Amino acid sequence: MKNMTLAAAILLAAGAGARTFDVTDYGAKADGKTDNTAAIQKAIDACNAAGGGMVLVPGGGTYMTYTLNLKSNVRLEIDRGATLMGGTDALKYPEFGPSECWNVDRVPRFNKRALFYTVAQTNVAITGRGTVDGNADSFHEPVPNPKPGQPKFKRKSDTLITGRSAFFVACKDVQLEDFLFYHPCGWCTWFLDCDRVQVRGVRIECHPQYPNGDGLHFGGCRDVTVSDCIIHSQDDSLILRTHQEQMKVPRPCERVTIENCVLSANQSAIRFGWTEDYGIRDVVINNIVCQHSRLGVQFNLPPNNDNFHIDPPRDAKNGILPPTGPILPFFVENVSFSNMRMDSVNAPVHVRIADTEKVDFIRNISFSNCRFTGGLPPVFECRPEDNVSNWRFSNVEFVIEKGKAHYVPKKNGGLFENCTDFTFDNVRWTYR
Repeated sequence: MKNMTLAAAILLAAGAGARTFDVTDYGAKADGKTDNTAAIQKAIDACNAAGGGMVLVPGGGTYMTYTLNLKSNVRLEIDRGATLMGGTDALKYPEFGPSECWNVDRVPRFNKRALFYTVAQTNVAITGRGTVDGNADSFHEPVPNPKPGQPKFKRKSDTLITGRSAFFVACKDVQLEDFLFYHPCGWCTWFLDCDRVQVRGVRIECHPQYPNGDGLHFGGCRDVTVSDCIIHSQDDSLILRTHQEQMKVPRPCERVTIENCVLSANQSAIRFGWTEDYGIRDVVINNIVCQHSRLGVQFNLPPNNDNFHIDPPRDAKNGILPPTGPILPFFVENVSFSNMRMDSVNAPVHVRIADTEKVDFIRNISFSNCRFTGGLPPVFECRPEDNVSNWRFSNVEFVIEKGKAHYVPKKNGGLFENCTDFTFDNVRWTYR
């Protein structure tokens, strides 16, 4: 130790203090058939009880598991060559119990199961070069005689399925880094009411025919960074919302930075909002390439309609639930998009507000150095009272490909109708 520098000694001491908990030491087997849930959870619990460290899933095979609950100060490291695969028995994924942190009965599609379910924990992470396999094949089946354009597969059940591969609620300091999410059964991720979330270098591969395969889904979160991700989603790739009926106290989704990502989506590449959502603000999105989407960037509040959707729960089959309290108006402000290349079947930028929705404003939105290719020009289906205002397009090219679109705007067909204070600086329109 005499010749060791102080800095080196500190690093050595820090490394010595960081403990590793190998799941195989707790009985986990990488044979693809053993139920390793208890063994992996024991490793997580032991790591947490020891004050934190790394839980290692070593490479060399597939570890079958059911629901895992991460704990504070635990980093789950899925090594290169290792796969955590969801089990095939839906009933072995326990339903979420009552929670002081969120309104469990308001869960979308009434689905209360997840592969990872983490509530009110701090400093949690999933990292490594391995794979989290949602095993979606086990929970879907072919649609008999599908018509042209209809999905070829459907869920066997809305409730007997892991609706989210990774679900974090009311957590702080959450990190996902470098691994692959493969074939989630529904939404790949859902972050609800979380603070300080970092997602970096994650790859998401949803099955292109299995419905509701969202990528990164943030609801009412704060201080979020997403970078260097590749997302191939069946549904929407990146979603920013504030699920006020699921949150105990609605707070805006705010201070979000997304950059250096490659997307492909069967629905929206980037979506803001949904029925009866609350506010979103202070968002920066930069350096995005989307090779395919049905809709590029969408601000979407569909109608509150029993026959249309069950998020929030408004489904006549399962019982119509009244709102938890006063529904606060939706709003979006201070969002900038820059350096984007995006291809869409329909409108590259789409604002759609149903008559049932309450909106304060959608304002201070900017696009710069972007090239959009799509079957339609931007579509704004909104009302004057929605206050869609102060948008700026600078150095933007719209390439409209005739005959490509299969969507017809249902109202306000004029370009930028019911919008105010729009600025266009070096905007080019090409029709081909």
